[in-house]
Amino acid sequence: MITPIAWTSRSWTFGREPGLFPAVLERLRGTAARAEELGRDTQSARLNLRTAGKWSAQEHIGHLADLDELDDRRLSEFLDRVDVLTAADMNNSRTEQADHNRLPITAVLEHLRSGRQALVERLDRLSADDLQHTCLHPRLGERMTIVDWMYFVAEHDDHHLAQARLAALTASPQR
Repeated sequence: MITPIAWTSRSWTFGREPGLFPAVLERLRGTAARAEELGRDTQSARLNLRTAGKWSAQEHIGHLADLDELDDRRLSEFLDRVDVLTAADMNNSRTEQADHNRLPITAVLEHLRSGRQALVERLDRLSADDLQHTCLHPRLGERMTIVDWMYFVAEHDDHHLAQARLAALTASPQR
């Protein structure tokens, strides 16, 4: 198996063309459907099992839903033309405290779907002018456009969906 790179070890290049907006928006639109497919394709007993103290598949999916508030705030910051985006909680306190594993997977998936739908609807209303402003990403120390930020979010989605699949594959239900 190929070991995935840690999210915080990734390097980034920004400056994506505004014309990439529709394709990146489509990726964001599809995150919930891909998470639902993972939930359908995975034996339910494996979805909420942690292995070696790492998040379960369900927690990875829940984490994406937990970021709805940050995503909404950051989009507003772009539209308000702020200079620096709100920093993410790198301790993931919200996900650690949410106890996603106690919920049915359907509830976690619905939370992800509803939040993502709201974000996509807001993004669908943007104008070409909205895509021009740049903000500083606080952790990366790089300026990004909305299209760069959307790409960053889509990559984060894919990272956690891949981690969720890996968690489900390696989980061993107790017999």
